[in-house]
Amino acid sequence: MSGRLQEVTARIGNVRELGGIVDSMRNLATVRVQQARRAAVAVETYAETIEDALLRIAPLLPADRPLPASKQAGSAGAVVFCAEQGFAGLFSEHVLDALRDDEKEHVFLIGTRGNAIARVRGLAPKWTAPAVQNPGAVPELADSITKEIGRQVVLGHLVRVTIIVCQSSEQEKARVIRLPLFPFDPAALGKSEGCAAPPLLNVAPEKLMPELVSDYMFSQLCLAALQSFKAENQARSERMTAAHHEITRQLKSLEQLQRTVRQEEITSEIIELVSGPTLAKLKRFNRHSRA
Repeated sequence: MSGRLQEVTARIGNVRELGGIVDSMRNLATVRVQQARRAAVAVETYAETIEDALLRIAPLLPADRPLPASKQAGSAGAVVFCAEQGFAGLFSEHVLDALRDDEKEHVFLIGTRGNAIARVRGLAPKWTAPAVQNPGAVPELADSITKEIGRQVVLGHLVRVTIIVCQSSEQEKARVIRLPLFPFDPAALGKSEGCAAPPLLNVAPEKLMPELVSDYMFSQLCLAALQSFKAENQARSERMTAAHHEITRQLKSLEQLQRTVRQEEITSEIIELVSGPTLAKLKRFNRHSRA
């Protein structure tokens, strides 16, 4: 086998190996998207239950106790859900672009890959954590964020927190959205309370409300973590699908080149085999002619 044919054959082997890796990554990303969709059903039900409880308790609070605390002293912050791994396009960049200037001093950044990109941009998050790699890890992550936000609020460092997360669906392209997280404002839910009768309580509304707000934050962070998990893997699946198509195209081109090179070698060998006896006959003919 000539050097050129060996080179083309080796390239085909390398491309096929790369194609196997790309297909594995694409399949894994697709599976994770499906996992996120199934898990979101239970989390959305839980979040709706907490929202309903808050809307029913809010009217029972004293009228002189406003819920929003946006005018208190303190800073704004943001919980930013970025990518955990690479090969997700500009996923993290788009999320980080949604940060506002007044939020950059108190950033809770989720995602190892996103954290690296943020630091290249000169952003130093106050708190970081890896993004989840399976839906089962979502509650633990959401609980950690909720506790840290609560600590910062108690210290007086934060009075307003926003979630920045990428959402994706089968019907629409992925988009980055901003969701208010703290303080709780019933009007932000866009729902009317509409309860026929006030709830029966064994705890004073003033004591119950902070616990429900904490549960509300936890539920919203669970939803955001799942949304980001799904969107990141959806983006990775799309990138790997594009890579799969490109690898398929390259393989077809290389295989055609391999056939061409092999045919050229066969032709050369045939010409060499045929030309040997022919040259010998010509030499004998020349000797007889001289004689």
